[in-house]
Amino acid sequence: MTELTNFERVKIQMEYVVPLIKDLQALLGEDAINDALKRRARESEVSIDSGKQPDFSRMTDGAKMFAEGGALEYDIIASGSDQFDMNVNGCQYAEMMEELGGRGFGHLLVCNRDFAAAKRIGMTLTRTQTRMEGADYCDFRYRPARRG
Repeated sequence: MTELTNFERVKIQMEYVVPLIKDLQALLGEDAINDALKRRARESEVSIDSGKQPDFSRMTDGAKMFAEGGALEYDIIASGSDQFDMNVNGCQYAEMMEELGGRGFGHLLVCNRDFAAAKRIGMTLTRTQTRMEGADYCDFRYRPARRG
């Protein structure tokens, strides 16, 4: 049996979640549901205390995993012992959310997962824009998480 790519797993999840979110938005209001999604992302990130030392040497392989199957087109801008910077220029995750009718809240469901994932591996992610939200590229900037 072939193992699913990360993109394929996310697509299966979103095929279920996007219609549910749209129904909830229709019943309770778009702002209320989007605020709840934002709050949930913040709460899940706050609860993480990995205590891990970041290993930036593994970031190139990590990027390849998320890009597997052509899901991302990206350029690594900088890579060192205390940083990893990349720009994503093509994103099938954004295209998939567009096809499912969830592009307007896709960053809350798909992109915001990146911050908690970074924290789990002892890093901090800074990102000022995403393709999901209409930018030309996503700017990923990883640094060691501050301790204490």
